[in-house]
Amino acid sequence: MLTQISGPIYLVKGKNKGRFPYSHSILIRTEQTGDVLIDTGCGIEILKELKGRTDIHTVINSHTHPDHSAGNAVFSENGPTLFVPVESIDTAGSIVALSNRLAEPGDLALYWQNFVSETLGFIDYTPTGTYDETTLFHFDDVTLKPIHTPGHTADHYCLYEPDRKILFSFDYDLTGFGPWYGHRESNISEFISSIDRLLDLEIECLVSGHKGIITDRIKESLSAYARVFDERDELIFSHIQNGASTTDELVDRSPIYGGFPYAEPLLRYWEGRMIDLHLERLIDGGRVVRREGDILDVVK
Repeated sequence: MLTQISGPIYLVKGKNKGRFPYSHSILIRTEQTGDVLIDTGCGIEILKELKGRTDIHTVINSHTHPDHSAGNAVFSENGPTLFVPVESIDTAGSIVALSNRLAEPGDLALYWQNFVSETLGFIDYTPTGTYDETTLFHFDDVTLKPIHTPGHTADHYCLYEPDRKILFSFDYDLTGFGPWYGHRESNISEFISSIDRLLDLEIECLVSGHKGIITDRIKESLSAYARVFDERDELIFSHIQNGASTTDELVDRSPIYGGFPYAEPLLRYWEGRMIDLHLERLIDGGRVVRREGDILDVVK
């Protein structure tokens, strides 16, 4: 279940090898401050086993996506301090508030609630602390510096351990799928700026929320991850060139997800949100135009 990253820092391997709708967690074993768990989306059964083997005094969420926070309630009985980003304190812990923020109010929000409760075992929880970029976490000889990295979500943070040069990148995950930005609050320009900030760091080890421990070609991988936005621009442009004249037609073709193998209403919504962001870039760049009736056309 545990893989040592460096000294007292361990990767807690998530269910389904950390793939969505799960993620890996991070455990810091300490002698003076109590054990620390970062993100709780590794699976309820794994968390319960971990709870029996550790003395967790602090839980930190990188952001409020349920695949990183669904298991917070497992630790609420012992009363550990639960830190969430200050940007999401108004929605963190409430499945209803999160559904209205991360999906759309109405039927889709209800569908989202059922999905995260049934699939992930999400139970409402109450945060007891917040953090932002002015915060420095100290756990024995481990220091964690929060880096606000919006774009994926408005409340996404990476954590940097400067002494060991470890970047915990969470959903800046370097997976083969590429960047994910399917919410109303997601923003491609912010996403790229966040990656640029990470590229400025000295990184000897990157720990991805879904891919795990990465020690080779880190900067090259981050740069390639950022290039996916341009690649998807071209992919969507080619679909418009080849007859997709509306957003609905583009969603049906699913150029980003490549299909809807589960939770189809949510995947269709997220696909559409990401396509819309690329259409904005193509329209702003003068390559695509919206004509009467919301018809998309290539600028000749």
